[in-house]
Amino acid sequence: MSRPSPTFLSVLSRHGLLPATVCSLLAVDLLAVRLDWSERASFAFLSWNLFLAWAPYTLALLARVLIARGLGSPWRLAPLAFGWLALFPNAPYLVTDFIHLRQRPVVPLWFDAALLALFAATGWMLGLLSLEVWKRWLEERWGRTAAWAFVAVTSLLCGYGIYLGRVERWNSWDVLARPERLFFAMATHVREPLAHPALPQVTVFFALLLPLSYAGYEALLARLRRH
Repeated sequence: MSRPSPTFLSVLSRHGLLPATVCSLLAVDLLAVRLDWSERASFAFLSWNLFLAWAPYTLALLARVLIARGLGSPWRLAPLAFGWLALFPNAPYLVTDFIHLRQRPVVPLWFDAALLALFAATGWMLGLLSLEVWKRWLEERWGRTAAWAFVAVTSLLCGYGIYLGRVERWNSWDVLARPERLFFAMATHVREPLAHPALPQVTVFFALLLPLSYAGYEALLARLRRH
């Protein structure tokens, strides 16, 4: 007797939808408290950054549903994969919002540190959850080595994407709105990487941190599944 196809909700539940939603709602609620407390718009941008962090996670969930339904051919998943890759840096990017941490009127510094930490942790979690979908699919099709190579390359590209966003202030929609200027800037980075001191630093930092954190996340999952 054949096994029934997984339902949409069952697929989502296995890929962290509940904790991702709870953490996101908690982060937004804490931000609302801060905005009401300070009566200023400081940190209002965090809600937009969190929305962007959900974009790659949502695409990964859609891909996982297709895979679970037996519709996960490479050609069908390719648009979702490219969209996910372009948006993926938005999730770990939230960690860099700590650059805005400083003493501000009314609200104590510890509260702002906790607020930024919650948004950063939620964004990082969304990134790992979405990365797991593609890594697992590749491992099932082409083996563990190919899957980890994908994690490594994705982490490198993600680090570069975070550099583009944080240091040079490019946005995700610039790929469509200003592609010529964006690709010209990227070509300049390839030709003269050392002319941009933060470029190798930011890129390499996240290229190392992401695989290490994902390895820890995967090890924790494996341990939980054994018990």
